[in-house]
Amino acid sequence: MSIVNYQKHRCPIAQALAELGDQWTLLIVRDALLMGPRRFNDLQKSLRISRNLLTRRLEQLCDAGIFDRAPVEGSKRHTYVPTQKCQDLRIAILAMAKWGEKWGTDPNIHRLEILEKSTGEPVAIEFVQTVGGKVVERHDIEVVRHGNPQEP
Repeated sequence: MSIVNYQKHRCPIAQALAELGDQWTLLIVRDALLMGPRRFNDLQKSLRISRNLLTRRLEQLCDAGIFDRAPVEGSKRHTYVPTQKCQDLRIAILAMAKWGEKWGTDPNIHRLEILEKSTGEPVAIEFVQTVGGKVVERHDIEVVRHGNPQEP
């Protein structure tokens, strides 16, 4: 589906896909979020994708404000640094990873453990009340859509 078609949906998920739905984009974001700022060659080696495709995707991610380019001291090269917009994807990326671990069919899949830095204790991705901080079970969640219900 094209970016224009995603935007026609006026849906937050479609809007996210308009910026992140191209092939390889989420894996580029994953590498930068989980491993920190990355140089082009590091990303290319990690992902094993063509240089042309990686160049296009990084350009799109920079134009969208998801990455900033930072010069590498003493070099003509630069590093791709996750912006706050990118950092805000961390919970979504980790939730997708946990979903993939649970439902993926590859028995050799890499497993991720999410730990609190200061204690090393495991951390779960949960729904939490914004007031009070109580954990809410998935079956007790209601999603309310706001906007014109007749629009797609």
